[in-house]
Amino acid sequence: NYPSPFLSTHSVHHSSIRGGHLSMASPPPPSSTPSPPVPSPALVPPASGPSSSASKEDIEKGTDKDDDASLPRSTGSREGFNSRPRGKRSKTISENEMFGYFRGLVKKMLNKKYATAGGYFPFKYTDIKIVLKMVKRCFESEPTMVECKVPVVIIGDLHGQFGDLSRIFDMFIEDGTPGYLNTRYVFLGDYVDRFKEIDLILSITHIHFRGRQSLEIIMMVFLLKVLHPTEFMLLRGNHECRAINKAYGFAAEMRERFLDPKRSLQIFDAFNNVFTHMPLACLVGGNILCMHGGISSKITSREDILKIKRPIKDVSEIPIATDLLWADPMIGLKGEIPNKVRGVSVYFGEDVLDQVMKNLNLKLVVRGHQMMMNGFNFYGRNQMATVFSAAAYYPDKPNRGSVMVVKNDGRIGFRVIIPLASDHPASKSKVFRGDHDVANDFDTGYVKVAPHVAAAKAAAAARKQKESKEGEGGGGAPIAPSAEIVPPGVTVEVVKKER
Repeated sequence: NYPSPFLSTHSVHHSSIRGGHLSMASPPPPSSTPSPPVPSPALVPPASGPSSSASKEDIEKGTDKDDDASLPRSTGSREGFNSRPRGKRSKTISENEMFGYFRGLVKKMLNKKYATAGGYFPFKYTDIKIVLKMVKRCFESEPTMVECKVPVVIIGDLHGQFGDLSRIFDMFIEDGTPGYLNTRYVFLGDYVDRFKEIDLILSITHIHFRGRQSLEIIMMVFLLKVLHPTEFMLLRGNHECRAINKAYGFAAEMRERFLDPKRSLQIFDAFNNVFTHMPLACLVGGNILCMHGGISSKITSREDILKIKRPIKDVSEIPIATDLLWADPMIGLKGEIPNKVRGVSVYFGEDVLDQVMKNLNLKLVVRGHQMMMNGFNFYGRNQMATVFSAAAYYPDKPNRGSVMVVKNDGRIGFRVIIPLASDHPASKSKVFRGDHDVANDFDTGYVKVAPHVAAAKAAAAARKQKESKEGEGGGGAPIAPSAEIVPPGVTVEVVKKER
């Protein structure tokens, strides 16, 4: 057990990979030139009124009323927060104690009981504030397009399904070393949210609270970012925008877990403040570009992404940022059209993807944002892959989840997560797999150009060509969606992992 620390001006030390495993590097020696002080504004204002000791119920529901900056008082919680005499203030703790405490939180969160739907971890309010302050500093130190080396594991949308994240980490356990310490990770965003609140009410008996662990997901990845800032790259998804996660479940989850309305709003706002600082893209191995949504013709160089300034409160004010979080590919499309389904950004065709890849000197684009029945699918001539990591995402669609593995030599593979029977209680195991195969036969995950739209575009292009007698024709018949095949050299490992 560790004392719950209070944030001071301790620096964050980095981690490194040695011999295939992550090892904590020693903190760098102090510089001869003192560094300028780092401002640390309080993300969450303390509640008014006198502080009081937290009860066991408060801790387990995350509603501890003690807002002062001291160590937690003795609570009797079975989660083992270190007790101390009442009324004594904390002393400044060392960096080793701080990071030791964070490592302890990560280990506790991966306990099997929290990997099941509704297994809420008893977060302490003060701990949330500390982690948010520290991870915000990590994001502020990074460019809008971060970079990382290979090997790396790329994780798509999770949407509060903490059990799936636990299963993913289990996939990479080696010789007793936890999976989160064995490789680098890039997360494509959409850590939070599940359904619109009315959909959640209508579906509650079917999903057994799956996806209602957004707090576990976001705290886990934030803790790992603080502990290993160069090995965990966290990108912003469209659900890391306040207007979206207010409507689709994150705000409701905060109200449910932090019963005090004022406190739940403070925590909700604090998380969204941090989200505005998150990077929007990641360049893996120098030639694989990752983002949550997609690309567009507006992106003509890598610098176009790098020069986007953060924090970004309203993504819609920056067109390229909007496309990185919201754009979708469309089968059979030439050029771009407004994305009327989402009401924001664009659909883009293979020609746009080709041009962006040429301009940015890329070999592959990896994105999330769309549920794939197999957990992944390629687009175009295998230049783009969509990765979706939340298994059994919809109650009526037993999709698989997946992660992409990029190896040292640049080869890629996928590890596919077969949903557990408990994820889809209406189906038996064999029927469940059959449901998946039937659905997958006609569901590629991508939107296709409607025949009449393609015909209209082709006719317009023909008229333009005839009138000008120059230029290229456009449109044409819609391209038939390719089957969900695996390109040569790509490996797929199917995993059914019990927790």
